[in-house]
Amino acid sequence: MQRGLVASSGKGRGYEGGAPMSGQYHRPHRWAWWTERPGYMRFMIRELTSVFMAGYLVVFVLTLAKVGAGEALAGATPGTIEDVLFGSPHPFAEWIAEMRSPGWMAAHAVALAAAVWHAVTFFGAVPQAMPIFLGEKRLPAPVAMIVMGYGPWLTVTAVILWWVLR
Repeated sequence: MQRGLVASSGKGRGYEGGAPMSGQYHRPHRWAWWTERPGYMRFMIRELTSVFMAGYLVVFVLTLAKVGAGEALAGATPGTIEDVLFGSPHPFAEWIAEMRSPGWMAAHAVALAAAVWHAVTFFGAVPQAMPIFLGEKRLPAPVAMIVMGYGPWLTVTAVILWWVLR
């Protein structure tokens, strides 16, 4: 035991002859505490990618809504009541044309970078969270990352590319 301290009785007294503590100690934190260590920084960037992914999901849902609106208006001709009520008779084509603007292309690039970073960091965390054992031997982390992450990712990508480019 350090000099000048006595064992606490559990009633708020921890110092010799001291009065009960007036309140809880709140350790001060800077708002950018996560910038102090590279591991914290990588973690926070990974979490920030979720915001971009959620935003891109909203864009995807809006795209699906435009596809549905385009199918509903497939028989409409310009100048009809449907055109007045629902807007353009070709909402999906106009949406895709807007998605090709430079601002949206930059947003697509940011969303793609966020998705790749999120996937890569997830694949790196999986072997620690869910180790693979072959009998009594633990599979090394790099092998587990390939088996559980990069391998399936590349396989699905190759199948999609084959299907699109055939």
